[in-house]
Amino acid sequence: MDNKDGSGFAPPSRTYQPPTADAYIEEPEHQQQQRFNSYNTSDSSRRTSVASARRASSTAHPGTLVSDSGEERDGLTTLPPEPGAEARLQRLPAAHDRVDQAALYGTGRFARVELVPQPSDDPEDPLNWPMWRKNLNYLALIYMTALIGVMKTIYVSVNGPIAIRNGVSYTAAVALTGVPLMVSAFTGALSLVVARLFGKRPVYLASTAFIWIGVVWGSQVVNSFGQNMASRVFQGIGWGAFETLVLGSLQDTFFEHELEPRVIISNVVAVATTWGAPLLGGVASAGALGFAVQYQILNAFLAVGVLLVIFGAPETAFDQVAAGAGSPLNSQGQGPRFPTIEMSLDAVRRYMDTMKPRSYEARGNKLTLALQVPRAMVAPTVGLLFVVTLLPQAALWSFASSLSMFFSVMPYMASTGAVGALLTGPALLAPGVIGALGSAYFLKRFTPRVHVGLLGVSTVLISIGLLGFGLYVSGGRSQLMTAVLGNDSARTELSFPAVSFLLALLAVGATALESTARPMIQRSTAFTSSNLAIGLRNSTDMNGGLVCWRNFVVGAFIAGIPNAIWAADGLKSVAMGMGITQIFVAIAVAAVWWRWGGQVLRLDGRVMAAVDLNTLGKQVSFFDTED
Repeated sequence: MDNKDGSGFAPPSRTYQPPTADAYIEEPEHQQQQRFNSYNTSDSSRRTSVASARRASSTAHPGTLVSDSGEERDGLTTLPPEPGAEARLQRLPAAHDRVDQAALYGTGRFARVELVPQPSDDPEDPLNWPMWRKNLNYLALIYMTALIGVMKTIYVSVNGPIAIRNGVSYTAAVALTGVPLMVSAFTGALSLVVARLFGKRPVYLASTAFIWIGVVWGSQVVNSFGQNMASRVFQGIGWGAFETLVLGSLQDTFFEHELEPRVIISNVVAVATTWGAPLLGGVASAGALGFAVQYQILNAFLAVGVLLVIFGAPETAFDQVAAGAGSPLNSQGQGPRFPTIEMSLDAVRRYMDTMKPRSYEARGNKLTLALQVPRAMVAPTVGLLFVVTLLPQAALWSFASSLSMFFSVMPYMASTGAVGALLTGPALLAPGVIGALGSAYFLKRFTPRVHVGLLGVSTVLISIGLLGFGLYVSGGRSQLMTAVLGNDSARTELSFPAVSFLLALLAVGATALESTARPMIQRSTAFTSSNLAIGLRNSTDMNGGLVCWRNFVVGAFIAGIPNAIWAADGLKSVAMGMGITQIFVAIAVAAVWWRWGGQVLRLDGRVMAAVDLNTLGKQVSFFDTED
């Protein structure tokens, strides 16, 4: 690896040359710093300042490939980072730590891209799997993610008919959506702990079994509210694992340059199926079978999902350290020989041998490993993200779950299809927002100013959506309370497309805020984690912890909001209160990140016991910039 600049990076823009012993002569750290500084100033083509490097290292993904030329190749931003704690995950091991190692590179158009993470020479390493096996695992996980999105909102368009058919209050009917979300919060946290100790596959298998039992049971008990609730609890038990572990599975399997497109697709699918399901579910429930037909359709798709998980989702947890990740396989520094698959009975047997229910167990102190998950869940960065994203998500879910209460009764008497159509705006716009803001184009430009600007724009959209929905629907209902029963002209007093548009604004703002979570968490793990493997695990735990906290509180809001907004004045008061509160919350969180960003990162390290704070040097705010 070319290491003349002393930064420990192999520029992907250069032709790879096998390393020599002279390239790895150990030198004092201050000399490395001097050569790094001269490197940045001696060549006019390398004008990236230390401040720019700090910003790049703070916002880049763990393991982002960098080049000494500061150029962009294959959609990857390449900037020389500043040596130090904040760039720890972007830097490869120091030169003297890699005397006996040869860096491994990609193939094809990624032939000049150094593989991050570096794979081991074990063919069972998920990073070494053939692409068809990686994609089969990805298909199984994203398929189940889509089904879970459908299950979450399967009752949104039919809450009114459920309350009438089962003879329960509307609050009880919406609890069929809120309670399983709350249950999934607990099982999601438990899944993170169990997966850390015993791998992800047994957790996926158990979760799939719970989901299958819940869906099959629910399709047979639509007329019994108690049994229907029990079936929904079983479904919620299964949701948790797929909401918290999928990101970790993708990080286990794909290299950095392969990961981002798949994460974007996964997020888009999750959002699209969540808010798109009521559109189709409302139409399907308009027939003679009512809302029971949704379960019949879901059962057919779930059968495919069960087979995919059993036969297509192997264990991805792997001990890279024990396997010797990054060890040279040949003198050319090429990647490992990928295993091949031949279509024969023996090949099928060998493949099935890799699909054991349990094949992994973590080494070391189990209690210490288990405690890493709750530590990550209570990190200050997770807390700030939870606070700033909570109210928009809670409002969106609560108002969506209350649509049937507003419009399926007099004077509107909207059908289930019409109620579901009110979510057309969120279903169309929210997936595009989460996809665009999760793209590499946006993430490489995720500077402090962009972050604060996104907080501001999102808060404006959320406030407009909240206040507009509350005032518009509340005013329309008040005017129509005295309308003559069955008067179709009364429906024209309130425009359903306008209601859908206001919900779309709320959904866009909430989704935009949610898109800031992953880069902020990556910034935290890049600062606090001692190596890339630990950083990826902490990133999974922190993202999963945020999902768990949010699911629990959002589920409580779904169950409680209908009572508060049943009256016209109640809806207006709740909407105004949540909208105004969100403005102050966003301002407060932005101020904390602006003024005390560095301290927040240090607290993350203290809470997660991930770093010796005395070695982090000068405290600087993440938002400190130099021109």
